[in-house]
Amino acid sequence: MVSDPYQNNASGWLSRPLAAVAAILTGCATHEAKPIDGAAVDRALGTQAVESVRVEAARIRHPLVAPMVIDGRGGFTPDEVAVMVVITSPELRALRDQRGLAQAQIVQAGILPNPQLGYSADWPHGTYDPAVVEAKALGLSWEVTSLLTHRDQVAAARAEAKAVDLSIAWQEWQAAQDSRLRAFRILSLERRVALAREIEDSHADTYALTKKATSLGLRTSADVATSAENWTQAQATRYDLEQQLGSERAALSLALGMAPSSRVPLRYAAAASPSARDAVPDADSLLTGLEDRRLDLVALRFGYESQQDSLHAAVLAQFPKIGLSLNKSNDTTPIYTRGVGVTVDLPLFDRNQGQVAIAKATRQQLFDEYVERVAEARSQVAQVLASLSVARAQLAAVEASLPDLGRLVASTEIALRSRNADELAYRDAWATLAARQIDQILLQQEVVELKVALEIATGRPSLD
Repeated sequence: MVSDPYQNNASGWLSRPLAAVAAILTGCATHEAKPIDGAAVDRALGTQAVESVRVEAARIRHPLVAPMVIDGRGGFTPDEVAVMVVITSPELRALRDQRGLAQAQIVQAGILPNPQLGYSADWPHGTYDPAVVEAKALGLSWEVTSLLTHRDQVAAARAEAKAVDLSIAWQEWQAAQDSRLRAFRILSLERRVALAREIEDSHADTYALTKKATSLGLRTSADVATSAENWTQAQATRYDLEQQLGSERAALSLALGMAPSSRVPLRYAAAASPSARDAVPDADSLLTGLEDRRLDLVALRFGYESQQDSLHAAVLAQFPKIGLSLNKSNDTTPIYTRGVGVTVDLPLFDRNQGQVAIAKATRQQLFDEYVERVAEARSQVAQVLASLSVARAQLAAVEASLPDLGRLVASTEIALRSRNADELAYRDAWATLAARQIDQILLQQEVVELKVALEIATGRPSLD
């Protein structure tokens, strides 16, 4: 039996293009499994060492969060907590993963379409006279119109990456400010809970004394009912404050990536508590440069710039697609040929009009969203300033009443020692003073929260 020489050469001719394809594929990425199981989650939720947090806090680079040397002795200040949250928060860690996606999109936008390599071979069968040869064809083609939109697509991806980066920085600052507020609330609640317990104990003693005085005929049953009601209300107030304190502590632990049962030690900074005598910021100075300070607005502008480039790319993509090809072939006679080819899309139906319309609508949406966000920011500044003025006025009124109440308690105590007043009158005076001190602490906290809200509304890290 005589073998077919043409059939025997088939594997040789096929091996050449297959070898070229195999060489290209060796540079491809490989898949690496990353299972999501209990062990992986526990490792990710592991609490970061305090020392490493301190090192990162001193070297942090952020447009709104300044580097800080964290002491930690005696507790952490609200400002220190804010920086720590930016470093350790699991929520922010997931948010920052968007940067990797944005950078990957830049890479994707910069990749041109691959050229296409075509190869074919035909082997004749049987015996021929005159002799014939294998018919082979080799062609290389590429779509050249991809170059038209390449620059705009890359520019759009880069602008979008900047928008994502600024948006993440803004949300990091929001999270930092939120945790800073929680730290202030916890410190305020701890002071108020302590006073509320003292008030509750005082009302409990008053209730016992009133019952004793009633048995001696010095008080009536109505006085007993009133003192019992005061005691019950004091208990309810203390329970409510303790519940708020527990919720704030749990939320702060979550933000720091700590166990829910963990208790973060806190302390006040060296600066004094806010006072009604603090200067009120000027509205005009706060609104000047607002759009350049607020990172969310700057991010929106970069997003708008990205959409501008995307729209330009969509308009250019209306140009008919053109493909160029080079080929070399021979038939079985053999006759060898070389040639070039051009393919052009006929834009009878698809002229990319849908993508152009989508890009225009998206650009208009981003423009209107930016205008709305600017108007909202300006309105927030005015609202916060108005609320801040009211809170300062209320705080001033409370602070003005404290000296008189303090003197009343002191004079009642002196009268009690000289037996010119009973203990119930002294306890009532003291309870009134303690309640007013709670009001002062609460209003101080309100002023702090409004100042932080003003920082967020204006994009200014510190207004002190």
